[in-house]
Amino acid sequence: MVFENLEVKHKKFGVGTVIAYNGKYMTVKFESAEKVFVYPDAFEKYLTLGDGTVSEEIAEDIKASNIAKQTIIDKKNAENIHSMLKGIVIPGKENTGHEGEEEEGKNSEQEELI
Repeated sequence: MVFENLEVKHKKFGVGTVIAYNGKYMTVKFESAEKVFVYPDAFEKYLTLGDGTVSEEIAEDIKASNIAKQTIIDKKNAENIHSMLKGIVIPGKENTGHEGEEEEGKNSEQEELI
């Protein structure tokens, strides 16, 4: 989609024209000022096309962006859970590095008593 010279509406700044777009950011010239927006995030909350709609292409870009963000969040959550589990000790399953030695000592003591 070609964004340059596209008319958009903003809730606060009113009607503006896209004057630059680089694939991630779009600059919109409003009557009062020029503002830079992150694409496609701005169309979720702040911008609509001049006719008050959002095109299918923009809606698809928003959907893809949200999926990518959720993937990053899920990955970070999984890493956090993994990190937390490393530090958890399950009672009765403590890892002392001396597994089996305690049992061997008990057996030796019992043999001496017999």
